[in-house]
Amino acid sequence: MTFQIHLKSKISESELDEATDVCVRAYVGELASNSMVGGDESLKDPIFRAMIRAGELAGEVYFATDDDTQQVVGVAVWFPPGTSLFESEEQRALGFDEFMTKLSPETSAFWSNAYVPVVDKFLAEVLGADGTRNSQYLNQLATDPRFQRKGIATMLLKTVHNKAGISFFSERIGRLTKITIQFADSDTPPLFAHCAANEKNVCPFLTCHECGTQCNNF
Repeated sequence: MTFQIHLKSKISESELDEATDVCVRAYVGELASNSMVGGDESLKDPIFRAMIRAGELAGEVYFATDDDTQQVVGVAVWFPPGTSLFESEEQRALGFDEFMTKLSPETSAFWSNAYVPVVDKFLAEVLGADGTRNSQYLNQLATDPRFQRKGIATMLLKTVHNKAGISFFSERIGRLTKITIQFADSDTPPLFAHCAANEKNVCPFLTCHECGTQCNNF
């Protein structure tokens, strides 16, 4: 079983459906995404779809495909220096604005009063002012659950790191260096746990009271 990584300058509707489905199935029950949708799993499709479309417009979207079936099995949405997710009206118009109208009043308030200000403050403290716009920033990474633990996420990460001309991988295969990895909880897959940097920064706990989710996000 082999896979290919593709930078997508144009994403068809069928590809968008496949990629969104990969993200939805990869994040079932996941803490951070649960808090973002107030525990409503049906809203994960529109938020992930909006992220992919925004990445197509202003960032970089990479798909991993299965050589045998050409099926999308992995997705990464990056924003290179000078850009960031949902920063423009054009990006937000590609699904994010509509997603926000579907949230319950309590979850909408969570976004406005907790999630956005707390995370923005944390990122500014860790990365510096405007830090996300001055870095190669990974906003979304997902692997189809049926294809996990086959190196797909590593391939998606390594493709961008190699493109940037930075040696993020040491001679020990799979060992990541000089990279900030964000986790939603302590139940971290072993691959990414041993890739984590020595310095760990923890975001204050966020709680979406509607779904009872506590999430430290980073």
